[in-house]
Amino acid sequence: MLRTLKNPLPRVTVAHDGAMIWSPRDHPPRISSGTRIPEIDGARGLAALAVVVAHYFGEVKHGLPGLTIGWMGVNLFFVLSGFLIGSIILERKDCPNFFWVFYIRRTLRIFPIYFTTLAVTLGFVWLQGPTSWAGEPLPAFSYFTFTQNFVMALRGDYGTQWLLPTWTLAVEEQFYLTIPLIVTLLPPRWLLPAILGGITVGCATRASFYWMGDDISGQVLLFSRSDILLTGILAAYVHQRYVLSEMVLRLIPLAAVVGVLLAAAQFLTTGGDLLFIASPILMALLFGAYLLLTAQGWPKFSFLRSRFLRMFGAISYGLYLIHQPVAGVMHGLLLDARPDVETGAQVMVTFAALWLAIGLAWVSSTLMEAPLLRLGRTWRYDG
Repeated sequence: MLRTLKNPLPRVTVAHDGAMIWSPRDHPPRISSGTRIPEIDGARGLAALAVVVAHYFGEVKHGLPGLTIGWMGVNLFFVLSGFLIGSIILERKDCPNFFWVFYIRRTLRIFPIYFTTLAVTLGFVWLQGPTSWAGEPLPAFSYFTFTQNFVMALRGDYGTQWLLPTWTLAVEEQFYLTIPLIVTLLPPRWLLPAILGGITVGCATRASFYWMGDDISGQVLLFSRSDILLTGILAAYVHQRYVLSEMVLRLIPLAAVVGVLLAAAQFLTTGGDLLFIASPILMALLFGAYLLLTAQGWPKFSFLRSRFLRMFGAISYGLYLIHQPVAGVMHGLLLDARPDVETGAQVMVTFAALWLAIGLAWVSSTLMEAPLLRLGRTWRYDG
């Protein structure tokens, strides 16, 4: 059921079109060397689609309830981020220039498109002036300092819907600032207990906020979401040191789904917050187990290698940031209303916004993000 890898960090990759593409026969890949796992790119595309579909067609006033799946996409993003960042930290934490290279690459990956989106969106809101369809942004400094999640919690207000998705970037940035230092300073024998302890603390913190009636803090603060990100770190830890049997990895998602169904049944019958407290970590465990199955070459996830999903994976970051401002501006300027899908005109504008957001995300990926990622790879870890 569990065996330890004799060499936890082999450097076996397959070159393809100038990139390092991992094959399931090579275990495990070295993420920090630029290795790409195609299924993870596809999973990232799936997460982006879940968020966009939810925001465009599910979570609007007259949306379809069955399409309110954005929370699952966000949790999948968090698990993937934890896995990828955890893999890099575990592989490279002993390099003398680890922190320098790590933060240069993170800066080039996150900051340019993020700050560009903020500048354009906040600039448009300022030039347009008060409207019924734009909403009131939070203080600009909070967005530019990745502290908007704290402001949301303190004010009990999400601010404009156009920049609501940025709270996840704040959580991830705060995570990136703390987790490398923690993992580097911890003795190796304490790492696994610390990860499991952090997951427990994250669940308990979210439960405490919900039981106090502070739902926003339970959703947007780092300590309320640390269990999801640490589940990705746990998957990276297990992936580099052990091989779990397929049966165990398939039983974990089954148990997670049963747990979610039980929590949903309790919510429908007696109310309460158990569903909102438990479902994020249960879904994270499901995603983490499937991530490990994917990394071990489970053939049922070969659909994630599709060009369609991998294309969305390549543009997922830009699409995630800009899809709400694009929809908000188009509905506002054309229909003088917030996004919705009640009328035929609203549906047409929503689909037009979808295509425009995809196009802009592709342009961003091609002209800004990809060149900066290549620039980031010119800084290499010593050793």
